[in-house]
Amino acid sequence: MKEKVWDLFVRFFHWSLVLSFTAAYLTVEFGHYSEKYDFDEVHEFLGYFIAFLVITRIVWGFIGSKYAKFASFIFKPSEYISNFKAILTNKHDKHYMGHNPLGGAMVFALISGLLILVFSGLVLLGWSEYMGPVWALGIPVSESFGEIIQFIHYEVPELMLLLIGAHILGVFVAMKQHKENLVKSMFTGYKES
Repeated sequence: MKEKVWDLFVRFFHWSLVLSFTAAYLTVEFGHYSEKYDFDEVHEFLGYFIAFLVITRIVWGFIGSKYAKFASFIFKPSEYISNFKAILTNKHDKHYMGHNPLGGAMVFALISGLLILVFSGLVLLGWSEYMGPVWALGIPVSESFGEIIQFIHYEVPELMLLLIGAHILGVFVAMKQHKENLVKSMFTGYKES
């Protein structure tokens, strides 16, 4: 029997984030190799859009539907350990309608990484480009703090790629263990109960 698990907002957030993060990452990569085109404005726009997505997802994590709420994927430590052992031994683990323990932890890790990226991007924009809300509000950024923020903003995307890779691997492992199409359910919103 099918059950509605992922509401429209969660699905919109997920796929919008996939596209916008990919595009933001690629604009930086293309910018390194293109003398003809300046991708900075596109990158900044995507950064603001990602900020909007993350803020709305955090709010939705408290007021959204049953499986969108953060409370639905916070588990006891023993459940994280059990979930991890099941993955390592390729055994059928307890079936979760929403996120399993490691999937829930991944959501928190990805959102945290995105918050760091957004914050560092806004500070970097004010410090190095004299633009954006940090600059408009006149928030002072010292040279040393600006350099730290620049390092963070340039290096965190690489960490995010590792997290995204782990997330994708986790989805495929869960699909194999539970014989369900999680990618399809993130489009349709329905999972087999």
